[in-house]
Amino acid sequence: MRALLLTAVLAAAACGTPAAGTPVPTDLSATDLAFVDLVIPQNESALAALALADRPGSALGPVVARVGERYRSELAQARELLARAGKAESDQHEGHDMPGMITAAELAAVEHVQGADFDLRLKVLLRTQFEEARTVARAELASGTSKPVLELGERIDSSRAEFLELLGGSRQ
Repeated sequence: MRALLLTAVLAAAACGTPAAGTPVPTDLSATDLAFVDLVIPQNESALAALALADRPGSALGPVVARVGERYRSELAQARELLARAGKAESDQHEGHDMPGMITAAELAAVEHVQGADFDLRLKVLLRTQFEEARTVARAELASGTSKPVLELGERIDSSRAEFLELLGGSRQ
């Protein structure tokens, strides 16, 4: 149900949909463009959270090392897909408090926490991000049309399942 709602929002509510009169490349649907446009801020916010774990004493070091490279790779892929579509990156999600988007306030609240409490709080943020990234990826898989964007969606869905296991199991 949630994935269907997200698909409807992405496709119909102009979330990432080009403005009227803007040509859409024939190989990318509005849903594909919206998905790619959302992957960028989701991955950027997750990378900012992962950077916090690069500290002595954090038990999340092995998770961060494995997850960070994948996020950077997906980010580069999303940007290339937008460029190939002739679409500039937008900041339409900037400042939005969306599920899966780790906010500056959340980062600030975790940044100065120490020890096991830090790891616990960061795990909560990362778990939410991983789960929501899967939800968005599944919406793309259900309604997208572009093979490279669908492949990115599959990659995100499977990697986030793996990341959830690294954190100690999935709730989905």
